[in-house]
Amino acid sequence: MKKNLSVIIPVYNAKKTIRTSINSVINQEIKIKNFLLEIILIIDDGKRYENIIPKKRNGVSIKIIKTHGIKTGPGNARNLGIKKANGKYIGFLDADDEWSKNYIDNMYELVKQNGIAFAPTKVYENNKELFKFTGKDSGYLQLSDIGQIPCSFHPFILKANHKDFKSIKSQDVYNTAYILARSNRKIKMIDKGFYKLNIQRESVTKETGFSHQINIAYKKYQLICGKDKVPKVSRQFALRRIMNLKFIKWQKKFKGDFYNFLSKEIPN
Repeated sequence: MKKNLSVIIPVYNAKKTIRTSINSVINQEIKIKNFLLEIILIIDDGKRYENIIPKKRNGVSIKIIKTHGIKTGPGNARNLGIKKANGKYIGFLDADDEWSKNYIDNMYELVKQNGIAFAPTKVYENNKELFKFTGKDSGYLQLSDIGQIPCSFHPFILKANHKDFKSIKSQDVYNTAYILARSNRKIKMIDKGFYKLNIQRESVTKETGFSHQINIAYKKYQLICGKDKVPKVSRQFALRRIMNLKFIKWQKKFKGDFYNFLSKEIPN
């Protein structure tokens, strides 16, 4: 049966967090009549999650699908989830993050109007808010924000308009940049809700060598953009590389993580 919305969640080593993430979707106060919602978990670690997550809850269908391998990457997992999705619109959530209350209602109204919708991202650690990232032009997100705001933004988008994710780090950032470039306009963001990005002890951003890997990924995106003749997107990744290189120099001196760096360099 056709759904209004499919929520794609890549899952890798997420047994401690996945229940909280899914509950943030299931417990939404959806006021839209006859709203049909499915959650698609793409298991990328080969583990069993059936004993943690029911197949159906509060009228929301939950699909559990395994990738053909271990750690094939969030881009591959998201692409597989999109192929399996029955929703007219698709949304994205990571397995250790959450949606604020009434997120779906607000995002769904915008995506119906524009074919795409974004929300501000709030970064939390130990349930304490560190940052709130939104567009420089209050209430909107545009391409120029991607190079200046060191954050991921996860859209609701018409399934027919989605773009396949790359199998490179920060593929969500690249897709957002490409979508904004293709739209060639500012995209309105919701003002009553946010995407909650939770920093965990095991978060990818805290892994040794992460910043160097990200720099390589950004360089690859610049090369892809050059080949595809989208210099506007390439510029955003050049700006991201500059910020990342500043972080690498800062880290050698102060030994902190990326969000410690942001608290000093980009006060909220």
